[in-house]
Amino acid sequence: MRFLRDHKGIESTEVALIIAVVVLVSYGAYRLLGSNIAAVVQDIAGRI
Repeated sequence: MRFLRDHKGIESTEVALIIAVVVLVSYGAYRLLGSNIAAVVQDIAGRI
Protein backbone atom coordinates (compact mmCIF):
# COMPACT_ATOMS: atom_id res chain seq x y z
CA MET A 1 0.00 0.00 0.00
CA ARG A 2 3.03 2.26 -0.26
CA PHE A 3 1.83 3.56 -3.63
CA LEU A 4 -1.19 5.17 -1.95
CA ARG A 5 1.10 7.41 0.08
CA ASP A 6 3.25 8.34 -2.92
CA HIS A 7 1.83 11.52 -4.43
CA LYS A 8 4.46 12.02 -7.14
CA GLY A 9 2.52 9.96 -9.67
CA ILE A 10 -0.67 11.85 -8.94
CA GLU A 11 1.02 15.22 -9.33
CA SER A 12 2.59 14.33 -12.68
CA THR A 13 -0.75 13.03 -13.95
CA GLU A 14 -2.46 16.24 -12.91
CA VAL A 15 0.19 18.33 -14.64
CA ALA A 16 -0.18 16.25 -17.81
CA LEU A 17 -3.96 16.75 -17.77
CA ILE A 18 -3.61 20.49 -17.24
CA ILE A 19 -1.14 20.73 -20.14
CA ALA A 20 -3.49 18.72 -22.36
CA VAL A 21 -6.42 21.00 -21.52
CA VAL A 22 -4.35 24.13 -22.21
CA VAL A 23 -3.22 22.73 -25.56
CA LEU A 24 -6.78 21.81 -26.55
CA VAL A 25 -8.17 25.21 -25.56
CA SER A 26 -5.35 27.01 -27.37
CA TYR A 27 -5.89 24.97 -30.51
CA GLY A 28 -9.64 25.57 -30.38
CA ALA A 29 -9.15 29.32 -29.99
CA TYR A 30 -6.70 29.32 -32.88
CA ARG A 31 -9.17 27.45 -35.10
CA LEU A 32 -12.04 29.79 -34.18
CA LEU A 33 -10.15 33.08 -34.24
CA GLY A 34 -7.28 32.38 -36.62
CA SER A 35 -8.76 34.08 -39.67
CA ASN A 36 -9.93 37.08 -37.63
CA ILE A 37 -6.50 37.52 -36.09
CA ALA A 38 -4.85 37.30 -39.52
CA ALA A 39 -7.23 39.97 -40.86
CA VAL A 40 -6.44 42.33 -37.97
CA VAL A 41 -2.69 41.84 -38.42
CA GLN A 42 -2.95 42.50 -42.18
CA ASP A 43 -5.06 45.62 -41.54
CA ILE A 44 -2.49 46.98 -39.10
CA ALA A 45 0.36 46.13 -41.47
CA GLY A 46 -1.46 47.94 -44.29
CA ARG A 47 -1.82 51.08 -42.18
CA ILE A 48 1.88 51.14 -41.33
